Amino acid sequence: MGIGKWVKRLGMFLLPLLAAMYIAGTLIPGSELWPWHPGILDLEVYQRTGQMVLAGEDFFHVADGLPWIYPPFAALLSIPFGLVPLEVGAVAWLALCVVALGAVLRRLGIHGWWLSLAVAACILFVEPVRETIGFGQLGILLVAAVCLDSLPSRSSSRPVLRRRNGRILPEGWLTGLATAVKLTPAVIAVYKFFAGERKQGLTAFASFCAATALGFVLYGPSLYYWNALAHGETGVNGSFNYATNQSVMGVWARLSGTPSSPGLLLSVVVILLGVIAAISMHKSGQAAVALVLAGLTSLLGSPVSWSHHYVWIVPLGIVFWQAKALPAWYRWLGLAYTAWVALAPFKALPRDNDVELSYEWWQQLVCNAGVGLGIALLLGAFFAARSMRAEMTPVAAGR
Repeated sequence: MGIGKWVKRLGMFLLPLLAAMYIAGTLIPGSELWPWHPGILDLEVYQRTGQMVLAGEDFFHVADGLPWIYPPFAALLSIPFGLVPLEVGAVAWLALCVVALGAVLRRLGIHGWWLSLAVAACILFVEPVRETIGFGQLGILLVAAVCLDSLPSRSSSRPVLRRRNGRILPEGWLTGLATAVKLTPAVIAVYKFFAGERKQGLTAFASFCAATALGFVLYGPSLYYWNALAHGETGVNGSFNYATNQSVMGVWARLSGTPSSPGLLLSVVVILLGVIAAISMHKSGQAAVALVLAGLTSLLGSPVSWSHHYVWIVPLGIVFWQAKALPAWYRWLGLAYTAWVALAPFKALPRDNDVELSYEWWQQLVCNAGVGLGIALLLGAFFAARSMRAEMTPVAAGR
């Protein structure tokens, strides 16, 4: 490869990286753009946890700062960030997020300078991506892991992570690894299994088990985490009603005043609905649509899904734009939902200190509309899939 191509590639990478550094240096109060000092709160937690793992300390119970709420396996992955200064780790983290997001968009058929501009635009203007970058969250990496594991190419039917004569590792392993870091991607493995791709689902389960077993290197923290999770402790149990919790449980908590059992039951129902919707789309020949619907389901059904967790909105919006075989009404519903989540109008409402519990009816409507639209998208999948199968039947009969 000539020097000119390397310079071009460097330029295409620097544009979104600079956008990410700008957001990291301006979004959170206390950040500084020059001299650059990012206020990436979650990455600071990862750095602290890595240092505590190396020191053999209890990273689940800390006196100051945000708590660690992920499985112990994820704590092992934080070790590299405990070895370097925050600014150095931040640049590496932002670069990793830029590459991961770029890999997803490239997988969806965007290339060259358009790819560079698209990644930069997502970082600057799509609320979940912007907030994920600003906080130093890992949502981009989780979405990228699942998409690069299973999302078919726009130019061929092959999944990513292939060499010339076959896959580097079997499909499902990255999904399982992502599930070992944060449990929500398990929904994708479940959908895959029941959609007929049992090998991929079992591979994800095996990968999850292997990574979780590796986490038991930290024996005490592993016992604590899994025991606490079994008793319903999430680490954010007092935050369900916050406006930025855009989950079914969040809606229930804001409307009822408490995150009670009916809200959990509704979450389970939505997960079942979403998995069946994804299976229906998969069997209608829309594997990419099925995958993004399963990703959306994992967020709607999780007890806590902050607005910045909705990085899935990026591949969802592109997939719906590209899926011309979908009924027009369903495509536009998906694109309208994408715009709503990307803009996050509800963030203009007063938030925190339980003010959400005193919202007027119209404020509740604005705050909860995104979750309602998401559920409508899952429900619409059944009608859209039936419509597509009906159109395919006469063609099949004619053959």
